[in-house]
Amino acid sequence: MNRFLVLGLFLALGLAARLPSAASVAPTTAASTALPGFGAGGVLSGNRFECGAGAAWKGDPAAAGWWWQVRFPEPRAVGALLQIQGDDPLRLRNAPRKYVWQGSLDGKNWRDLKETQTDRERRTFRIHRLKRAVQVQYLRLVVREAEGGFPTLRAAEFFAEPSARIDFPAWSVVVSTTTRYEPMGHGAEFIPLARQSPGWEGLQAQQVWLESFDEAFVAAEPRPLCAFLSGSFRDWCEVERAPWRGAQEILRRGRLPIWASCGGAQGLAILAETGVEREWDCPHCRDPKRPKLPIYTHVGHTARKPCGDYSACLFERGPTAILQAAHDPVFAGLPREFPAMESHCGQIEWAPRGWTLVAVGGKGARTRTQCLRVRDRPIYAAQFHIEMAGTPETSRRIMTSFLEAARAWGGYNPSAAPLPPPAPWRENP
Repeated sequence: MNRFLVLGLFLALGLAARLPSAASVAPTTAASTALPGFGAGGVLSGNRFECGAGAAWKGDPAAAGWWWQVRFPEPRAVGALLQIQGDDPLRLRNAPRKYVWQGSLDGKNWRDLKETQTDRERRTFRIHRLKRAVQVQYLRLVVREAEGGFPTLRAAEFFAEPSARIDFPAWSVVVSTTTRYEPMGHGAEFIPLARQSPGWEGLQAQQVWLESFDEAFVAAEPRPLCAFLSGSFRDWCEVERAPWRGAQEILRRGRLPIWASCGGAQGLAILAETGVEREWDCPHCRDPKRPKLPIYTHVGHTARKPCGDYSACLFERGPTAILQAAHDPVFAGLPREFPAMESHCGQIEWAPRGWTLVAVGGKGARTRTQCLRVRDRPIYAAQFHIEMAGTPETSRRIMTSFLEAARAWGGYNPSAAPLPPPAPWRENP
């Protein structure tokens, strides 16, 4: 063979070995603006849940609008998108609020992907599915309004088929049931407790205020494993009923496992018995002949006081004996009587229609109705607080059992089969 031909072939093969194929070339990113340390490339860093420097894009707060863009090495089909947003590990903060994704083949002519149009984002985790896959070489997230001072995009992932399976880890909704005038942090204690449960160390979460908790929120992909409802600090005559409307819808549909503590538990019982359409009262302002909310009472009083004054109310506080009234898997591994933390002056009087009383007050307890369950759903209303420090073994066991029950149900699950009702307690079932 001609030596020059051999040399040319050798050089060509060497050059080919050094040139990456189109499939191995990484996508490139760009953005309209970026804060220092939070450039466009952070979105593709590979860590979905990091929001620190180098792991997310943040637009400049001084800008009137923002965009983040990815360019693929060659045209490709896109049928679904996953985005994770916000710069707080638990709440939606400094995130895209009003936005749309756009596609382009040349980076000059863009078209909106209408299925991604969002006018009021409430979710930290969001999957968009298109009706049909589109061919693009560029994708751009156009943000017209931000939730907070600027948008943060933590991760974006792209899938060829609209029906693509998108694996996402278990996550829970934490609902603060306090009023709109109080801090929203109440209820966050559920998350570190859940992460202490074996196998649930990586549980993700988003905390929302009650008004955002509705069927549309929990039905959107990726769907949550469960919800936790916090306690509250106001009596029910002082509480706005309208923000509970979404929780009422979720409860009536019964598709999502729920654990509610104290005021959140009272709220679920009230929704089941009375609903948001009728007025609520409290024992201080109640007409005893025509009570508006008879399912709710106080532990007791030492004097008559106006609404909102709890100085004469009797409380149940600290470790309290709880007695199982039914065999329910959420109490697996606990003795029939176990301690749990209490902090309340209000209480639920009876189990609403369709609910079962699964735990009552034990020796020395002031409140009888301690835990209720929807008869055929993993939806619990507990007067006691598993999220409160003081009885760690009880809290860990109940939390682990509840998470396992939520997983067995399938998380948010429109087609789950009804559960068998809890059996009344017997020493040797």
